[in-house]
Amino acid sequence: MHLQKKSSWFLALLTLVAVISVFSLLDSPKQSKEAISWTEEADQKAAIQTVSKEVSSSSPLFKETRLQVSHERNQLRQKLTQKITSGEYFIDEQNTASMEIDTLLKEESTEGLLEMQIKSLGFPDALVRIEGANISVTVVANKLSKSRANEIIYLVKKECEDANVQVKFSANNY
Repeated sequence: MHLQKKSSWFLALLTLVAVISVFSLLDSPKQSKEAISWTEEADQKAAIQTVSKEVSSSSPLFKETRLQVSHERNQLRQKLTQKITSGEYFIDEQNTASMEIDTLLKEESTEGLLEMQIKSLGFPDALVRIEGANISVTVVANKLSKSRANEIIYLVKKECEDANVQVKFSANNY
């Protein structure tokens, strides 16, 4: 019964991610044709995550990085899901796997939120990577002043208080 509750909770969470992804896909005017064709070919769970990451990106390097990260996370999520649904592991191992999935989902949503907030500051594109307590932010800009970098750091610190934030800029010439 306990396993069934976790499975239904996980299904509800995936459904929520799917709805949010579809909403952001329909809401964005800069929809990538590559994202659409990729999602038609991939399995449904991987497609949901990738589409939400690829929409409205102006930098090919950022698209490639997002795809790679999404692929790695989907593989990890599949392994953790198998661990949860398998009867071969102890309950505490299954709980740990469930918490790791929760952490992955939280990181993905935080990265997406921060990217949207940074773009709203006037940057054409931004890539946010969360790895534990370290957050790396790369923005597309010809030049990044200290005050603009501090704006980004302040924005990230509002969302993740104890994070070590690193801000880089990349010229949009690739």
